[in-house]
Amino acid sequence: MFAYDAQTLDQVAIFNDTPNGSLGGIWQSGGGPAADANGNVFVMTGNGTFDGLGSHDFGDSFLKLTSRALTLSDFFTPFNQATLEANDTDLGSGSSLLLPDQSAGPPHLLVSAGKEGTIYLVDRDNMGGFNSTSDQIIQSLPGALGSLFGTPAYFQNTVYFVGVGDPLKAFSLSNGQLGTSPASQATTFFGFPGATPVISANGASNGIVWVLQTDQAASNGPAVLHAYLAADVSTELYRSNQNPSRDNPGPAVKFTVPTVVNGKVYVGTQTQLSVFGPLP
Repeated sequence: MFAYDAQTLDQVAIFNDTPNGSLGGIWQSGGGPAADANGNVFVMTGNGTFDGLGSHDFGDSFLKLTSRALTLSDFFTPFNQATLEANDTDLGSGSSLLLPDQSAGPPHLLVSAGKEGTIYLVDRDNMGGFNSTSDQIIQSLPGALGSLFGTPAYFQNTVYFVGVGDPLKAFSLSNGQLGTSPASQATTFFGFPGATPVISANGASNGIVWVLQTDQAASNGPAVLHAYLAADVSTELYRSNQNPSRDNPGPAVKFTVPTVVNGKVYVGTQTQLSVFGPLP
């Protein structure tokens, strides 16, 4: 990872998560690093060398870096890191979501998952390090999802995920803990690579979860844009293949994320940029 001065673009720091080993890529299925108000940057790493406590090599880990110097200040590595690496079940296929400050329990949390489908809820101020017997974190939900290749979304005390072979799932967040099963889920199942959901809303109301289905990318099939009611994602409001002659956004590209700006949804595909909004 490289850090640059925002004004001059001078390079100010470099961080290598496996300086004495190999692999450990920061790829996150196209998701970017997450940053908090105190200048800390959070990333997730993929399969690679991990050499335990006091180490310099951090494959399959959540990392907390100081922003300008990019020095490691804390980390969390799942207890089964060796199994994750051996089975090519990267933690770093997911990307961290920083949650709003909580009123109960540790206030600063992050959440994500990887290829194994375990959801991890981590205290950003005390991430838990590595314990070979059990994870020392706020909460883990093993097998809650299909493999996650993307980033969760958050709206009104709810966290949204789309794993591979899964529908959109909404987990409630209350008193600093996630519900152990989805509060609601959609009916459409997504193939590889799942999706990264995006929220549109009018402040705290009228929430819509937008999800771009790209599981036909390998065959140059169409992307499909879905819209779900954020309060209950079992209610699907719209999908672009309901009227394909008008609304087909084009052939899919994996890891693509819709962008919501000023009441419109922008979708990029192999051949075009499509803009969705209210009909006249």
